[in-house]
Amino acid sequence: MKNKPPKDPFDTYCWSYAVITDPYQVFAECFMFADIGAFRKTIRQVLLSAAEDKVYKKEQPASALDLFKAITSVILAAQVLCRQKKTSGLKIEQQQFTDKRLYARPGACCAEWEYLPKNLSAKEYGDPYKVFHRFFKYQDVAQWRQSINQALGYALAGNAEGCSIHLLKLYVHLTKLMEAAHLIDVREVLHVDGVLKPA
Repeated sequence: MKNKPPKDPFDTYCWSYAVITDPYQVFAECFMFADIGAFRKTIRQVLLSAAEDKVYKKEQPASALDLFKAITSVILAAQVLCRQKKTSGLKIEQQQFTDKRLYARPGACCAEWEYLPKNLSAKEYGDPYKVFHRFFKYQDVAQWRQSINQALGYALAGNAEGCSIHLLKLYVHLTKLMEAAHLIDVREVLHVDGVLKPA
């Protein structure tokens, strides 16, 4: 009798080489794979390339594809948390917004500025789960996958003629999604794959 491969509900194996079944651990693994600044930069550069008649050449195309695979895993994890109607347990006062423990990991490797959310409203910063509800109200998972694949296709083909995707909305929603997932990871996830995060 053949062994069945383990189910991969969040499609993590294709970029992390591990099957992750906990949505919070998807976020943790994602931000161990690359930092929030790298995700923001790649989303911006790929979508700019999709809008122009130039082939995306900012980094290795395989790196961009891997980052977008990780983003797709975050979308799937966010959908689970959205369906569970999760909300933030933290009550954040306005004077606490600049407390870096709310948005950056201790001992972070890149500049603190990179970790600051750049696209979230004050309410979304206070409760990042709100972003997930708006994200899936705009498009469902199948539509998000299609939009991402189309954007990557245009970016890597160097021919934006006939591009019918609303790239600005795609940019705003994807960066908000990643910033919200990053905040949840920083605030709520204490370990990655059973090992405490570095302090």
